[in-house]
Amino acid sequence: MGLFSKTKTVDIFFVGSEGTDLDRGIYAFYLNVDNGEIIKKSFVKSLASPLAMNRQGRFMYLTYRNGTGRAQDGGIWQYACMETQLGLAARIGNEGRTYIQTVLNKDRDYAYAIDYYNGEVVTIPIKTSKIIRVSKTVKLDGHSIDPVKQTESHPTFMTFTPDNTKLIVTDLGGDEVIFFTEGEKGELTKDEELSFKLNPGSGPLKLVYSSNRKFAYILNQISSTITCYAVKHNKFTLVDEVMTYSKDEYDGVNTPMDMVITENGRFIFVINKGDDTIVAFERDKETGKLTRTDCMETDEGPKSLLLFRDKYLLVACKQGGSLESFEIKEDEKRAVLYETHHQFTIHAPVCMEKGTENLRVVK
Repeated sequence: MGLFSKTKTVDIFFVGSEGTDLDRGIYAFYLNVDNGEIIKKSFVKSLASPLAMNRQGRFMYLTYRNGTGRAQDGGIWQYACMETQLGLAARIGNEGRTYIQTVLNKDRDYAYAIDYYNGEVVTIPIKTSKIIRVSKTVKLDGHSIDPVKQTESHPTFMTFTPDNTKLIVTDLGGDEVIFFTEGEKGELTKDEELSFKLNPGSGPLKLVYSSNRKFAYILNQISSTITCYAVKHNKFTLVDEVMTYSKDEYDGVNTPMDMVITENGRFIFVINKGDDTIVAFERDKETGKLTRTDCMETDEGPKSLLLFRDKYLLVACKQGGSLESFEIKEDEKRAVLYETHHQFTIHAPVCMEKGTENLRVVK
């Protein structure tokens, strides 16, 4: 970088594309934090389709779909995250299992992963900062009323409680939010007192906490709802429920795909596949209740959502084959969401994750 070179500030993010043999793999991008511009920086081709990526500290954990059925495929790949480059640090397999999320505990001595297809939560010991094997498996046994998606358990999301005492798993197939207690060797025991059922046919997909940890919000995929809960001592009490889209504006089949909450706790954003929208809900910080305040159309089939600095939202649209950025303007009277007019064409993007932030680069 020259002494008098003009620079800009960017945040790095990664995108997984299901694509074809030519363009399937992991892409690295810059997001210009001044205007929402999306800039491609690198691409690494993969043989299998990426499903999910989760950054934990300096490592990125990627999971790939096992499309061959072979025992050596699938599993979890651990990469060292170095700006726009990913360097393989470790890889584990488990009889060809396909996982959709990986999280680490507070001490970073165990990782946990969920297998949507087989209804399992697995424990993975970590030695010298690397995942080594699957050591324990919890088989979920839930079911509910939807004849397609709820004949058996399908874990969709994991997070630790804010006090790091419990691991929470949402089970779409069982309409249940399950709390687990960690044992000394990473074993998981269900907390029957804290775990709870949702209304039949809800299909919980994801859970987020408010910034003050007094409220939690669950995105329900089958019912297209967000349920709000007051939280005290990790006990959830139902407060409110809202639809993720307007039935007056769209009468087709809708499937909410992702949800984020701003760091300041003022807004929740949801993307809807079918309705093909991104919807803004403003939170009442005292009651936790949500009010729909804005809605913008997206490209076809929004799949994944990222939030940057409470200023930009990035939407990955699988069917439309695009990345789109939207600007958040909290204090505007007319709307909350605004187009940046920045878009990037990419074949079948399915997952995204943030990398290094606040990087100065040459314009």
